[in-house]
Amino acid sequence: MEIPEPDLIVHAWYPRGVKSVIASGSNSFIGLVDENTVLKYPQIPSEKPPGLDFEKEKINRVLRQGQLIGLDVEEQILGVLGQHRRIIGFKGKHEEGLLLEHMPNGSIEMDIAGCRGCCVYSHEKSHSLHIGVGNLLLDKDLNIRLCDFQGRLLRPDGTIHPNGDSAEGVKSSMPRSDPNNANWKTDIFASGSAIYFMMKGHPPFPGLDPWKDKLEIVSRFKAGQFSALDEVLGGDVVKKCWAGEYESADEVVHDLKKRT
Repeated sequence: MEIPEPDLIVHAWYPRGVKSVIASGSNSFIGLVDENTVLKYPQIPSEKPPGLDFEKEKINRVLRQGQLIGLDVEEQILGVLGQHRRIIGFKGKHEEGLLLEHMPNGSIEMDIAGCRGCCVYSHEKSHSLHIGVGNLLLDKDLNIRLCDFQGRLLRPDGTIHPNGDSAEGVKSSMPRSDPNNANWKTDIFASGSAIYFMMKGHPPFPGLDPWKDKLEIVSRFKAGQFSALDEVLGGDVVKKCWAGEYESADEVVHDLKKRT
């Protein structure tokens, strides 16, 4: 079924145990359960909202199914990754989603040092990264934790299982025919945008809107017309990430260490 751009307004809803909604992504809500735990769950509720007509109800069902698949993918990837001090902790299943560690200090803006180890580790374990500054959270001690694994798991034999069809924002996305077709090259490209954001305090092409100017942003990335990097600490590393010149996350880490 082809889904049109939804004109539905998504309202926060509260599964069992959720006290408040503290964040929202493109497909999920993050609900506070207690001071140590959050629930990541679909934006579309399990029960039909009152007054919803048949067509919108049908779209809702399809959207919810896709959101549930994304959460299932994330659970499987977290299982492959296991415990790591720089990756958000998985605390178990809930009938509506995934119970995760609560990161009380939100996402990172101006620090990258703590992220290096988790990026290399995640690539080695599962090739499953989906990098962006919004995916780098800060715990109570301001340590970085990587989160949001609703992407895909690329196994060593080249097979993809599972695939959550999760794509980066346009300012972090390597231009390609299928934005959902991600691999370690696209992850490294997105890492370049994350490093740029942390060093500059804003995303690449700050004068361009990610929605209205999407085609222009893609065109510039394709042509190698990158945001000014001369005054960016590690700007040469960012450029190599965007140009696809790195073969592994280890190489990125090596170059970053030489500049700190």
